[in-house]
Amino acid sequence: MDQAHFTHLFRLYISGKCTPEERNEFFDLLDANKENDLMISLLDRLYSEVRMETPSATYVNNRGEIDLAVRPATPVKVIPFYKQRHTVRWMAAASFLLVLGAGAWMYSAQRQPAPVGATVQKKEKPALIAASTAIRTGNRERKVLVLADSTRIVLNSGSEVRYPDQFDPQRREIFLEGEAFFEVSNAAAWPFVIHSAGGMTTTVLGTSFNIKAYPGRSQAIVSVVTGKVKISKDKKEISTLIKGQEMHLTMLTGEVTQRNTTGMNAAGWQTGDISFNDEPLADILKDLQIFYGINIKINSPGLANLLITTGFKKNTSVDSALDIICELANAKYARNQDGYVVY
Repeated sequence: MDQAHFTHLFRLYISGKCTPEERNEFFDLLDANKENDLMISLLDRLYSEVRMETPSATYVNNRGEIDLAVRPATPVKVIPFYKQRHTVRWMAAASFLLVLGAGAWMYSAQRQPAPVGATVQKKEKPALIAASTAIRTGNRERKVLVLADSTRIVLNSGSEVRYPDQFDPQRREIFLEGEAFFEVSNAAAWPFVIHSAGGMTTTVLGTSFNIKAYPGRSQAIVSVVTGKVKISKDKKEISTLIKGQEMHLTMLTGEVTQRNTTGMNAAGWQTGDISFNDEPLADILKDLQIFYGINIKINSPGLANLLITTGFKKNTSVDSALDIICELANAKYARNQDGYVVY
């Protein structure tokens, strides 16, 4: 392993100046050397340097523990995420680096441009608590956040999460636009509620789950990896999911479908891959717009609601992805000056 090159990529990443290709190379090297003692020693050194240069209220240290430099008013129990020696440091590194990367691009949602292809609308969002933080991701960007209550959130591209600077002692509430994977602690004793697009509310009764609820999508999807969640729409309970179950909610009609799934499907996007399970073509193309940062339109209304199951690796080109999708949909696509059109 070229330590100088890895250090260079590390510095580029946490500064927010690396290209998508450099970011992929960085995490590929991290993955390939996760059992390498030289990598572990190098990360120890880089951790120390960055911690001195970048003070933060919350971060994940190189033992895989949540470190709160500023202690919250509500006591927080420090919980190690992983227990194996090598795995601890490597997985903690991945989380910590993404948290630092988030800091490089973190700014107010009011100043962040909408993802390519998104429609900007003026609307009021529910004010959970006056003092709050909003974190947003751009196209082809993911961030890992660790909240003061030990909740871990992986935020997908083109998404926003808002949370109070201090949770209510009786109830934790946050707001999500887009897609995120959650690992929530103490859910039974301290309720955790997620408000998302279309009046959907997810109440956490377990541990880890995924929510996809981008504004403008025809479907919202909730997938449970471990534990249990309860889903409501407009204050009416519509589904309760347990480990290995997934719910698709059609926003316009309120139709609910429930199926068995796997944790790998629910969380595959965290590694940079993208997958779809019986999702409308219109929604898939919206997701691809965010994933690739381009415009894709449908010129055939009859294709919009066609359900498709497929998936792509992170290095798949947009043309290859559209080749596969159009073959499944018996459709065609063309490139124009604005991006792509499917017909």
